[in-house]
Amino acid sequence: MTTANIDAFIVAGGLSPWLKSYAGTEHRCLAPLGDKRLIDYIIAALQGSGRIRRIVVAARPEALALLEGTLPADVLLCEAAGDLPATAFAASEALGPDASEKLLGVCDDIPLLTSLAVRDFLAACNAFPEGQLYYPIIPKDACLSAYPDAQRTYGKLRDGVFTGGNMMLMAKDIIPGGQQKAREIFARRKSPFKLCNWLGWGFLLKLLCHRLTMADAETRTSALLEMRCKAIITRHACIGMDIDKPSDLELARRTLTYGKSQKNACRSRISCLEENVQMTGKGKGTKVPFLQHN
Repeated sequence: MTTANIDAFIVAGGLSPWLKSYAGTEHRCLAPLGDKRLIDYIIAALQGSGRIRRIVVAARPEALALLEGTLPADVLLCEAAGDLPATAFAASEALGPDASEKLLGVCDDIPLLTSLAVRDFLAACNAFPEGQLYYPIIPKDACLSAYPDAQRTYGKLRDGVFTGGNMMLMAKDIIPGGQQKAREIFARRKSPFKLCNWLGWGFLLKLLCHRLTMADAETRTSALLEMRCKAIITRHACIGMDIDKPSDLELARRTLTYGKSQKNACRSRISCLEENVQMTGKGKGTKVPFLQHN
């Protein structure tokens, strides 16, 4: 049996002004989708994976006030601390000294996340125990197969065409130092020349010519961040299906509605089967017409 031995935190401090007219709130974590909020779907996926021990939700004070008392009793709350690295640090502090050696960070805008996707991602990370930072990438064909209408941004490597996911597994001991590294990257982003110098012109040339391999990217990223980075290929497109615009919200609504209707149809079939079995005693030799052609 797989042990629930990973602590997770949800970065729930994001604001999306466009959400206000569609969902009545700018806070992504509070946005309603069907009969739940975005945050509720993510918590359910994490808890259902069987791998997550504790969950911390890091949100803005005004959102925390509305989340208080509405989440499962074992979910912790803490205030989001600005950027992702600072929020990761705040979450690890909320978990205390007995936090797991590796923490799973999840964005608050992937309500289609499934328990199986979480479980498979962590299992894939476990195959590289020496890693310190694990990032999921999803092949383009997997994304198009799952969500044909979704508009995603892709990067082309020699290994294939991928989009990035919205969760990350990180070693607890890299979090304090990671804050400064992330701020340095952020400071360079407004100066293309500084950013190119930092990445390396040879690296960029390979990228532009589509000659860059995943191994190249892992090696360069590890050197720049001074930590062992590992890209994890996953075909669970839900990890990368974030809610960035109205069309994404509508796609998520359709997907969840379709999934619910399929579950209801399945329950109906099972109910009919049970009635058939009850009518024929133990059900030996019972033929159920609606299942014979499936």
